[in-house]
Amino acid sequence: MPRMRRYAESHGVDFRVMNRCDAYRRPVFAYWEAIIELCDSDYERIAILDSDILVRRGAPSLFDVPFADIAMKPSGWVSPRFLRRIHEKIADDFVVADMYNSGVILASRAYLRTIAGAIRSLGRDVEQTRFADQVYFCVMVKRTGVTPTPLSWRWNQHDQVPNFRAELAHFLHFRGPEKLPRVESFLQRNQNDEWGIDAVGAG
Repeated sequence: MPRMRRYAESHGVDFRVMNRCDAYRRPVFAYWEAIIELCDSDYERIAILDSDILVRRGAPSLFDVPFADIAMKPSGWVSPRFLRRIHEKIADDFVVADMYNSGVILASRAYLRTIAGAIRSLGRDVEQTRFADQVYFCVMVKRTGVTPTPLSWRWNQHDQVPNFRAELAHFLHFRGPEKLPRVESFLQRNQNDEWGIDAVGAG
C-alpha cells in the first residue's frame, strides 16, 4: 500500500483506500458501494487497483493510457464449464470476449455512473449465486453495452503465467490464497532493482 500511495503522489493524483469489505456479508457489495461513492466524487477519471498489485518504481502514469469509457485487460480465456455456469446463473449471452481481469480498472466517472443501474439489476442474482467480484463486474459492464478498451498486460502482469515478464511490467498482480509468500520471495530476489525490498507487505 505505501508503494501505491507514493506512485499516486509522484503523478499528482489523489489516493484513497477502500477497505470496508469486512463490514459486509459479501465483499462484492463493498466493492460496488465504492464504485457508487466514486461516482459522486469530483474525479473525472478513476483507477481502481486490487490490493495485491505491486507497483514498479518509476512506473508511468496509468492516466496517460488512452481510453474512452473503461479500460481493463482482456482475460483471453474462460473454461467451457465455467462459462456454462455463468450462462445458467446470471448471463446467458456472456461470451469469452466479455471476460476481463478487474484487478486494474481505468474508468471515467461518467461511465461509472451508467453502471449503477446494472448493479441494481444484478442484486437478486448475487444473493442466489457464488461468483468472484470480477465476474459480476464484467457482467455489469456487458449490460451497459460498452466494450472496454483493452489494457496492456504491462499494467496487469500476473505472476503465475508461463510468459511472466516482470522486467517489462508496470504493475505485477499476485493472485490466490498463497500469494504473500510469492510476493516476499519475488522482492527478495529483486531487491536491487525497480521493485525494491521496501515494498514487502504493501498488499
